[in-house]
Amino acid sequence: MRRLRCASHPTQEFRFPGLISLSNLNFYVELTLRICVTTMLLLIGLSSGVYAQVSGRGVSSFGGELRGATRFIGKVVCVGCTLEDVQHVHPDQHHLYQLTHNQEQVVMEVSQIDDPQLWSYFAWPPQIRVRAEDKLFRQLIAEQNLFKEVEVTGLLRNTRTLDMFSVRVSG
Repeated sequence: MRRLRCASHPTQEFRFPGLISLSNLNFYVELTLRICVTTMLLLIGLSSGVYAQVSGRGVSSFGGELRGATRFIGKVVCVGCTLEDVQHVHPDQHHLYQLTHNQEQVVMEVSQIDDPQLWSYFAWPPQIRVRAEDKLFRQLIAEQNLFKEVEVTGLLRNTRTLDMFSVRVSG
């Protein structure tokens, strides 16, 4: 049991039966600090993941991607051709991309991209695998849509895979 004298009451002694020794106090202070720092880091980690989902950008630490949908506009140049075939015949055409879905492929000349920086990072080299419903990809490669302006929306993953959601033909 410790006895302390208070400065405001010098004649009176106070007894504290459960007072912690200095070595125990260091342990409890260190433990409290570790708990606070761990809790703070956990909250920061969770809040940054939530921010990435809300803003539509970023990469999750658990391997998922939190980017929003990518939209690009272009025209179908060749169906059933490779990128090299089109580049050989039309060396003056730029922004060509080969989209491959199962055994089918199409070469598109892309004219407009909603996020060019993201596109240039994930779509190079210009061969992109497409995951989509068969009818959606058939809409893209339909003969009546050849050389027409087409708007494609999907999720471009860092594996150079496009999860295609929609195809809209104009004109």
